[in-house]
Amino acid sequence: MKPRIGEPPGGTLVPQTNPNLSKFDHLVVLMLENRSFDNLLGYLYENDKPQQFVGCSDKVFRGVSGEDFSNPDANKAEVSVAKAPFETPADMCNPSPDPGEGYKHVNNQIYGRSDVPLDIAELRDHPAPMNGFVLDFINAIKAQEGWDGVEPTYAQYRVIMNCFTPEAVPVLSGLAKAYAVSDEWFCSVPSQTFCNRSFFHSGQSHGNVYNSNYVKWQLNDNRTIFDLISAKRGPSSDWRIYWYPQDLVCMTRIIHRALEDAKYDRNLRELDPELHSFKEDCRKGDLAAYTFVQPRLIFNHNDMHPPVSLNPFVDSSVLAGELLIHEVYEAVSTGPKWQRTLLVIIFDEHGGCYDHWPPPLGATPPVENPNYELEEGFRFDRFGVRVPAVFVSPYVAPGTVIRAGGKVPFDHTSMIKTICQRWELEGLTDRDRAAPDFGDVLSLPLDQPRRDRPTFQPREYEPIPEPEAHGGLLSALQKDIFGLAALKKKVERPQLGKIGEALDWFRRSV
Repeated sequence: MKPRIGEPPGGTLVPQTNPNLSKFDHLVVLMLENRSFDNLLGYLYENDKPQQFVGCSDKVFRGVSGEDFSNPDANKAEVSVAKAPFETPADMCNPSPDPGEGYKHVNNQIYGRSDVPLDIAELRDHPAPMNGFVLDFINAIKAQEGWDGVEPTYAQYRVIMNCFTPEAVPVLSGLAKAYAVSDEWFCSVPSQTFCNRSFFHSGQSHGNVYNSNYVKWQLNDNRTIFDLISAKRGPSSDWRIYWYPQDLVCMTRIIHRALEDAKYDRNLRELDPELHSFKEDCRKGDLAAYTFVQPRLIFNHNDMHPPVSLNPFVDSSVLAGELLIHEVYEAVSTGPKWQRTLLVIIFDEHGGCYDHWPPPLGATPPVENPNYELEEGFRFDRFGVRVPAVFVSPYVAPGTVIRAGGKVPFDHTSMIKTICQRWELEGLTDRDRAAPDFGDVLSLPLDQPRRDRPTFQPREYEPIPEPEAHGGLLSALQKDIFGLAALKKKVERPQLGKIGEALDWFRRSV
């Protein structure tokens, strides 16, 4: 068997900058969609306290329990944070309809204005007040197709301030408490999906802050962490992307031009609804050094993305994502490579869901003098909103809360930094080189890994049957995925409204 990257032929680990990184050989990442830290984990430690803090200047969990956070509505009445109802299927699809997630929406949410100064020197004395979520959600609701200008009711817009309790999401919250969570992990960009996922694997977004500039995304040919790994070990070794072919297109691949090379075809593995290929690889101990699991994004999606609207044909339940987290954890933790594996569960962006903690300023731009246009003039020198980040390994102590500890917080490029530190790769951009790694989360001694394996029971969930699900309206993200794929395949995309129409068109034309 060939040694893994970073290992000489004898298999002895090359010394790392952070010695804790030698405690794993396999890194598995599941990245879900569009939920803020407070929305899913704000009440995580309402009734007890973490057992240890790592890299933290203070020993206070940064959630919403016991706090009086609020945002004003259009009448200047304060809408307070509250526990989200979770008893019914509809409850678990909130916030609905889909909040705003683009660059200007996020500016409105965190600063209460869309025209945030581009010079962060003008913002240093004015921390983001995080008080525009309600007003921006009201505007997002009114902009929904078919809303026809009707003013949203209080009951309709107050859901943006609701945060789920651990009872609502027993798997994610169970793993967060049984292992570790960061309450200070930020998106790389204060905007939406493509740019944040691009930062996660390449440390930049080619200057993009929106999904919808497909021509510009087609030019996103910068190197990725996958390219660095392959350069060291060969194009078919040591990394994999698992994705659902029901989506017809792998989003991770189409947003990175470099990954479209045919030499990487073997690195992509298809998932059926039961994840048989991933589970079998885990069972056999056939894990790559780096594994990225992409949720189902189009048909009966299980990515936790909020819905276009609640209707009989759309089911955007958080519970679908809970089941996916449970299956990935069970597969990894019952396999023979478990003791040498680190599982990270994370979200690409907050998606307009409320969070109370202001994103830091002073992020390092990826490139000092970029040769591409900066969309909206944004300099990539401030971070996006917090998202959940959960770390699971036999070397993670129960009840851990981790922060970076230094002046630079965790953001998505911390994943690149950790991979590069672990396997002695050179890095990709100035942003990921400046980022902290998260090796300190593996705080247990090398010779004392945990022998327990906590288990969690996901709540019951049944997806909508396929014929009915085809009648669901496409979300903006789903339209953007098909739009970029159509441009890359040089076919004209018609106006697509429903999921079934989009899938049929794609099969015929692409």
